[in-house]
Amino acid sequence: MNKNISIIVTLYKTPLEKLNNLKQYKVFKLMLFEQEGSSYARANIKKILKFKFKYFFSRENIGLSKSSNFLFKNVKTRFFLFTQPDIKINSKSILALKRIIIQNKDLIFVTPNFSINSKIKKKNISFVKKINAACMMCDANKLKKIGFFDEDYFLYWEDIDLIKKINDSNYKMAIANNIFAKHDSSQSSENTMRIRFLRQSNFIYGELLYDFKHKKLRKIKIIRKLLQNSFLFFFNIFIFQLKVGLINLAHLIGVCKFVFYYLKKKLKL
Repeated sequence: MNKNISIIVTLYKTPLEKLNNLKQYKVFKLMLFEQEGSSYARANIKKILKFKFKYFFSRENIGLSKSSNFLFKNVKTRFFLFTQPDIKINSKSILALKRIIIQNKDLIFVTPNFSINSKIKKKNISFVKKINAACMMCDANKLKKIGFFDEDYFLYWEDIDLIKKINDSNYKMAIANNIFAKHDSSQSSENTMRIRFLRQSNFIYGELLYDFKHKKLRKIKIIRKLLQNSFLFFFNIFIFQLKVGLINLAHLIGVCKFVFYYLKKKLKL
């Protein structure tokens, strides 16, 4: 086992074939946090993986930011890979990502190249202002100085917020041009209406929250989203487009969730 790298993954209603992806981390310190998990779920995962891992769970869905921060606080290694169940990457690539951080003292995150059909480039890494945070090798010592995810975010936009925080710091991010990984985007959870509803509502909530935190929010945007999605919800229900109407309802709930957050913040001031 490679004891110098931890792998942290949050699970939520993860399909069986994606749980099988976790076998690629058997030579590392794998740490899982399962939303709405249980000791019974841990036993089932143990049967699939057949190697040692650390398992934590919450009985409710506490959100990606909180679960990721919990795992980060339990990381004992200097380096860890933040990743998702729908990512495919081999151990050789993971070790190569670690070496890149070691060789670049200001580097805090490095990600693989998700364009698997890309040609081999002469330049091994590219320093960038934006990364795909679905899979990234992290320097835990540097990250402790600035903090990981903002726990006000639930599912979306926490990565965008974190990237901005890195860009405002003295640390750098990079893409490893010749280290490849595959991402089956948005397949880490079951594709049910409930989960689509959860994603859509929290995307809108996260968007408004990001604008608010970075002083970009205009009240007209909130009003427009409320009116637009209210109209579309009733219109789509009227023409029996129930699934589309439910998405509009999810957007409405996301806006309302932000409004409650905003009012709560204002009342504390």
